[in-house]
Amino acid sequence: MTPPKRYRKHVALTDLQSRRLTELSEFDGTDPMEHAKRAIDEYLQKQKLDFTPPKENDIRAEFRDHSGDANVQGAFWVSGTVDKYEFSALILKLPSKLGLDRGKISKVAIWDPEVLKNTGNFIGSCIVNYDRGWDIKPSKIAEPYFNKVKALLVQSAEQFIKNRFLR
Repeated sequence: MTPPKRYRKHVALTDLQSRRLTELSEFDGTDPMEHAKRAIDEYLQKQKLDFTPPKENDIRAEFRDHSGDANVQGAFWVSGTVDKYEFSALILKLPSKLGLDRGKISKVAIWDPEVLKNTGNFIGSCIVNYDRGWDIKPSKIAEPYFNKVKALLVQSAEQFIKNRFLR
């Protein structure tokens, strides 16, 4: 049997949560970690795990805008929508070793505009963020959206470069 995956993440409890956990453990004599594991198991059992991500063919992605980057010579920004999400990407004229798959896509972010509006936290609203390296890799749910955006960017990058730089 293979051991379960371990992730290098931790959960920080609030002071109130720590006090309540300590009180509960003192009351019944059970280890605080056992209470935490039970709470996590109970939470996971209530989750809906039968979600099926949409197929890439069913996802609609389109450009909304593109403009040159005043700070980077030979680069331009594109933005658009992919179903309910929005995306933004920095396309370079030439491939880069820091580009996505060593290509011309230097930065790409896909985010939920509703979450951004409600929280005001851009990174918290991102489902994908690549900024010369992965900040937020696409999850299984986000992967079809990322693949659709990436295909659109790769397909359109050459046309944008011809229009922008070869006039």
